[in-house]
Amino acid sequence: MAAVRLRGSRVAPETLQAHDRHRPWVILPVFAVLLLYCWCYTHLAAWLGVPTPSAVFQALGVAGTDILDRDGNIDAKLYVSNTAIFSNDDERLIVFAGLFACFVCVYFAPLRHKQWAIVGWFVPLFAVLYGVQATGMLLAAHLAIWLAFHPTARRSAWVAGGWKALVAALATADSGPWVTIFAAITGAAGGGWGYRALIPTIARGGAVVAVVRACLIQACMLIVVVAAVREGLTGQAWALPVGLVFFCFQWARLMVYHADYKDGEVPRDLALVDYLAVFLTPVAIPNMAYAPYLGQGYTYLQERRLAVDKSALVLSGVGLWCLALVYMVFAEHVTARFIAFMRDACGIEVYAFTSQLVRAHLRGAELSTSTVLLSTLVDQARIFLIYGGVTHFRVGAWRVLGYRMETQYDRPWLATNLAALWSRFAFHFREFLVRVFYYPVFFAWFKRRPMLRIFVATMVATVIGNLIWGHVPPCTITDLRWSALTTILSTWPYFVLLGLGISLTQVWLLRRPRTRRPWTRDRRIVLDVVCAYLTIQFFALIHVFIRPQDGGSLWAYTRLFLRGFGIHLAQ
Repeated sequence: MAAVRLRGSRVAPETLQAHDRHRPWVILPVFAVLLLYCWCYTHLAAWLGVPTPSAVFQALGVAGTDILDRDGNIDAKLYVSNTAIFSNDDERLIVFAGLFACFVCVYFAPLRHKQWAIVGWFVPLFAVLYGVQATGMLLAAHLAIWLAFHPTARRSAWVAGGWKALVAALATADSGPWVTIFAAITGAAGGGWGYRALIPTIARGGAVVAVVRACLIQACMLIVVVAAVREGLTGQAWALPVGLVFFCFQWARLMVYHADYKDGEVPRDLALVDYLAVFLTPVAIPNMAYAPYLGQGYTYLQERRLAVDKSALVLSGVGLWCLALVYMVFAEHVTARFIAFMRDACGIEVYAFTSQLVRAHLRGAELSTSTVLLSTLVDQARIFLIYGGVTHFRVGAWRVLGYRMETQYDRPWLATNLAALWSRFAFHFREFLVRVFYYPVFFAWFKRRPMLRIFVATMVATVIGNLIWGHVPPCTITDLRWSALTTILSTWPYFVLLGLGISLTQVWLLRRPRTRRPWTRDRRIVLDVVCAYLTIQFFALIHVFIRPQDGGSLWAYTRLFLRGFGIHLAQ
């Protein structure tokens, strides 16, 4: 059956050429904003002898631990994780410098070389931050994916030889240089010859090839489950090498790439650089665990590459960087001031984190309904600001590199129902769930019962897909223990409540279509305000189920949840 196309169309070659016009002055705002980030998050100010963030904020009278960290720089919401070579500030300086260099090369490179510029800057940047061995491991993992899916691509046998040489070198890295060289040479010869013989079989496909491809795409989930079960049975925990950690954090984009491939939207002879540019981009380095699905798969990026004039894209990315900086710098400050105001002026105890609220509840603290509602709401507002800042930075980086990327996050406080909130708060994550889970169910089940069709497809996406494939990997990739897996699985009530809320909202809107656009300036705008508050408050309140603490139970979390509705049940 032909694939159902649910996306836009690719940009025509002549349109790409028209949008690839150079305006050299555009370099200046990019350099200026990245320099500002360096001033905020690195020791550049001290090195240059200019006023530091600490001096400036003290002069403004807003200095404090909720803005500045111990070394006097802005408290870092942007960071480079799982590293051990440099300090945090130096890592950020390297990332900002590498991102700027990559931007300049991509901006001025001819169309046919832009992908090479992205991958070409990622590899040395990653090697500097994580080391050569981690870089080789990450490349080997992605080369295995490409070889399994694109056997008919140009020079695939040569790449297979290089892949086998790389794997052999990694396996013998501790055995001495001559052993490594010999293993690499023999591996290259055998790998290229063996793969050439397998090309017809791989190209034909079949059940065995499909299973191998699915296992490669689902390598992260397989590793998580096997490692967690092994630790639970033997007590011995695995620790993934950092190259595989980085690869595993791309599980969602790999799954979307796989969906694109199955729908016939990825060329079977896709060039290696076009594949690597989807995954190996400097954008993926900072906060790799934050929104790892940004960029989706191959098709999404191809349809947004130079979709408008590249200079306009760059400037829009710079604008997002500025907004992201405001969010990240002042998020903690604003929420801390609000908490102090509620405590001092209103006499209401408010916790900054839902996890603190849950711990207080488990200790037996008498929490008022106001405390529960305000604490969950404040924590969610803080997450909106910080998460929005980090994702705005990454989306801005995609735009600076020439992709018309939608923001992950679009004023969630304007949502008047849960379906709208899910779209506004987590656009790319929702698209991942829709693409991989919602569409397959929607087009296969209950075709004659539209209400049930929508309900079931939404529940599968927001409960099963969201919990298992959306939240298990980021919670367990760096903690491959049975307890980590069971802890995240125990948060299922959050996903059920969220799924029911979104599903029932969609069914209601289908049965009773709107006749008025939300936030129209009429007498019903008050109702929009009430609906927006109730939507965000419910979304914030159900987070008590996804912040499990030691000694907690489903009944304890349920009692805390009900307190938000004014229902106080005895323990």
